[in-house]
Amino acid sequence: MEQMFNLSSEDLATIMEDLQNLPSPMMAMMIFINNLISMAQMLLLGFLAGLSPLFTLFVNGALMGAIAGTIAQEGQPLLLYLLFGVLPHGIFELSAFFICGALGLKFGYHCIASPLPGMSRKESFFHIWKESASMFRPILTLLALGALVEVYISQALVLNFLVP
Repeated sequence: MEQMFNLSSEDLATIMEDLQNLPSPMMAMMIFINNLISMAQMLLLGFLAGLSPLFTLFVNGALMGAIAGTIAQEGQPLLLYLLFGVLPHGIFELSAFFICGALGLKFGYHCIASPLPGMSRKESFFHIWKESASMFRPILTLLALGALVEVYISQALVLNFLVP
């Protein structure tokens, strides 16, 4: 685990180079599937006291912080990396990420700690499940858009403006 937080810009460049060698549609599909698994895990395991969404939100925040810290420590323009490398696709991915995290936490709270008003825990579970199911299409759309923007726009911005 410690190795994950000790990435240098050379390590990040190597990872980026390996990803760049994939055909763009394959890279977009890989990103989409990776994000979909993360979102599904947060949502579907949220009923376990909300621990899965909390852990996933924490780990992703810690990784973003570690990467930002590495970029800043090496004297790179952090704001530009965030604007060009994260913001374009992050608008879509982070929206889906936080929606799934919120629904997963809602499952955990209302199925373990306090059922929805006037409902049993079981009724709360099914009510929240219906609410979550209604969000599947928007979440899939956000993830697909995020993956495409990451591959075709964010990557081009980083390569054109930030990579020497």
